[in-house]
Amino acid sequence: MSNNVELIIRRSGAYVIDVILLFVVIAPTAFLVKAIFGFQPTTYSQVWIAAIMSFSIPAWSYFLYSDLSWKGMTIGKRLLKVKVISINSNDLNFGRALQRTAIKLLPWEFAHIFGFALADTISQTAVTAGLIAANLLIIIYLVILVMNAGKKSLHDVFAKTKVVLSNKVAT
Repeated sequence: MSNNVELIIRRSGAYVIDVILLFVVIAPTAFLVKAIFGFQPTTYSQVWIAAIMSFSIPAWSYFLYSDLSWKGMTIGKRLLKVKVISINSNDLNFGRALQRTAIKLLPWEFAHIFGFALADTISQTAVTAGLIAANLLIIIYLVILVMNAGKKSLHDVFAKTKVVLSNKVAT
């Protein structure tokens, strides 16, 4: 298998592992917080707020601080032996890592915004268009990833980062 295909597979697999891990950890925590505080969302806007508090903030924090770690690896990246680095140096600064995370999670946030935050205030056509845009963004990210041999997706292009194979053993 070529290094390009290997990097695409490892990088995509790492993201899938990270998302599954986040849901396994965050979902029970969200239910626990809901039970402790007695918060039961009843409107789309309340569901959106609950999603921001229980899913978005933890996911953003996870990806942001994992990229900023001295290893530049999430748990998924560590397991599949890939890491994110700055194009100019091996260390990322906070601004670059935040930009990378924001653009990486943009499709996720579009889905939250159009599926919940705006769902009861805009037309169903606009909701559908927003959800389609979220899915189109994912396709664009994947096309850019393949075009860049697995090293860069859209969030890497803007943040001036890339993902490379790591020689480090998973720990």
